[in-house]
Amino acid sequence: MSQKTKLSQSFSAIPISYNDITFYMTVLPSKILFESSKVSRADEDKERGYQRLLGSKRAKDIARYINDGNVIPGAIILSAQKEAKLQFDDKSKLLTYYLVPNAFIVIDGQHRLYGTHQSEQDIPLAVCIFENLDLEEEVQYFLDINSTQRSVPKTLQLELTKFIAKPESKDEVRQRLFHELNEQPTSPLSGRMSPTKSVSGKLSHVGFKDAINPLLETALFKKMDFEEKTKMLINFLSAVEDVLIESEGSSKRLTMAVFFKALFGAFDDICDLVMMKFGNYQKESFLDIVEPIGGINWEDYKGTNKQAINTLTEELKTQVASRAELPDGLF
Repeated sequence: MSQKTKLSQSFSAIPISYNDITFYMTVLPSKILFESSKVSRADEDKERGYQRLLGSKRAKDIARYINDGNVIPGAIILSAQKEAKLQFDDKSKLLTYYLVPNAFIVIDGQHRLYGTHQSEQDIPLAVCIFENLDLEEEVQYFLDINSTQRSVPKTLQLELTKFIAKPESKDEVRQRLFHELNEQPTSPLSGRMSPTKSVSGKLSHVGFKDAINPLLETALFKKMDFEEKTKMLINFLSAVEDVLIESEGSSKRLTMAVFFKALFGAFDDICDLVMMKFGNYQKESFLDIVEPIGGINWEDYKGTNKQAINTLTEELKTQVASRAELPDGLF
């Protein structure tokens, strides 16, 4: 290692090019690397973050492992940012970057990096440095790498699809609906949804996806614009919330994945009945149709598997059909 200037560091490196992708393999001192790196945390930056939460116990275990005299052979994967001003000299084979806090974004290896930072040793770390990656490419590498290693929580995987989903695709529309329902003050789910991890009492991406994906394939939803979709869902969920509060004194069931999936399993039937009886999708119209579900004995529906959800869905359909006051045999 040689110091080029007071503001930069140079290290021997091996450039590797494959399929128009260039990255560098080198070894950096752990303490210098830590000061020059940043982890893009998904729960801290919803617009650009994609990393999972740091497991402090895991980092401490790595620190103890290093203090016992061991080394970490696996490469930490980094994405060089513009601030790094990364340069490679073909003649000297030296890779140079500026010593700034956000020179590198950690794509993989945050626990190893934090573990070495907490250790007593300044050990050499093998690193793989990509350059010229945009955010979408960083996220894709993160997902690709972690799908074959320690699994990324499924709800975080779904949250990260916002960076790579095509505009107006099913995934993109579902993502927008999730965040709109979680952020709009008039939504019964406002502040009650968790985008990056499973939280007790909150609805995660996993339950939301299972419930909403079939709806996005229907002719009814395909012809609506995003604002109409959002308004309809808020009207529907607000009506269900009122029924739950009236019958149970709480709407906490609305954020239970099993109930949420069963509820949307009956959504098509409910919409058909509402339109036939009232000709609109106003909250008051939904409320009239879903009011009977308040009489369901929830103790009879405690399962969480697919069969339990299907059974609850059929019960919801039965209850709302009894309220429709439509000719016999129509349903």
